[in-house]
Amino acid sequence: MVALGQVVHNASALQALEARGLRQAPELPAAGSTRVVVTAHGVGPATFASARERGLEVVDTTCPLVRRVQRHARELGESGWPVVVVGHEDHAEVRGVVGWAGPQVEVVADEQQARTLPWADRRGVVSQSTFPQDAFGRVVAAVGERTGEVRVHDTTCPVVNQRQREAQGGFLDQADVILVVGGRGSANTRALAETCARRRPTHQIETAEEIAPEWFRPGQLVGIASGTSTPDWVVDEVEARCRAL
Repeated sequence: MVALGQVVHNASALQALEARGLRQAPELPAAGSTRVVVTAHGVGPATFASARERGLEVVDTTCPLVRRVQRHARELGESGWPVVVVGHEDHAEVRGVVGWAGPQVEVVADEQQARTLPWADRRGVVSQSTFPQDAFGRVVAAVGERTGEVRVHDTTCPVVNQRQREAQGGFLDQADVILVVGGRGSANTRALAETCARRRPTHQIETAEEIAPEWFRPGQLVGIASGTSTPDWVVDEVEARCRAL
């Protein structure tokens, strides 16, 4: 079985899956009997069409929240609305959403990029699911400065938003040092770590083995947060390691 990218942004989980026969590939294999896994980030319609042409069996594990982004982008495009995707253009989810949006699509990662858009009478806006909701609102406002009419679909992930809110609330007030557990390729884990780092010393780690004792002083309270794709058992190992220091 071949996965089109990482099925989970966690090295330990990936190793366990690879031991069971799953391998990664950057693109579709040639025609054959191989099963192909579409990861949670999803892909564009061209990939599904190509897989059918090659006779490949596709196992579609696209996250339902990513499907929501794709659906809104497709509906906007089919209705004649130029689409703005708020997110990082090199991210797998965004590349897939762009494919569903049709030919009139632009990608912006921040307010500055939004303000460089050419004037348009109307635009529809969707977001990469892991994009921070507060930042999405600011980008939408900037898009509005360059557009006559804006139709907005807030497709940010509720789970990511909740973790961001928790990080900005009492969690950071109580902890002295923060450990954010998740893959370095995970956009939502990186955003969570950046949020925590604005308020407290923060270290992003993938496994408990990465913890360095010199990060802490006696009596300090350690806060542990995790990305949405981080397995519970990895977080448990991090907690156990901290308690053993």
